[in-house]
Amino acid sequence: MRLARSALWLFSLLFAFFGAASVLAPHFIAATADIELPTATARIDFAATYGGFELGLATFLAFCAQRPERLGLGLSATAFCLTGFALTRSLGIVLAKGEVRPILYAVLLLELSGIAFSLWAAQRVVT
Repeated sequence: MRLARSALWLFSLLFAFFGAASVLAPHFIAATADIELPTATARIDFAATYGGFELGLATFLAFCAQRPERLGLGLSATAFCLTGFALTRSLGIVLAKGEVRPILYAVLLLELSGIAFSLWAAQRVVT
């Protein structure tokens, strides 16, 4: 149970960090994936979509980490969210007609690692 709780806190912190970075430095974060944010509308939407979602998920994972009966739920949610990101990113890479920057492969590797770790930790939750 300690592993599951620690994993949830780690994922919560990681999502919170990325979410905060997306809100506070949207141009920098977007530029890592060749995304331009030329207008206030684009910046706001990017911050809400990336930052808002990540901060909301971080809060939910912290909520789950606080009670033993919610550990499995939080780890499952982590695995589902990361799987959605990884599957979409993988499909995009496979179907890409142009060069894909190495950052996308690095992020995909992090997502796949996060999926494996969250599922592994979820199996160790004893209720």
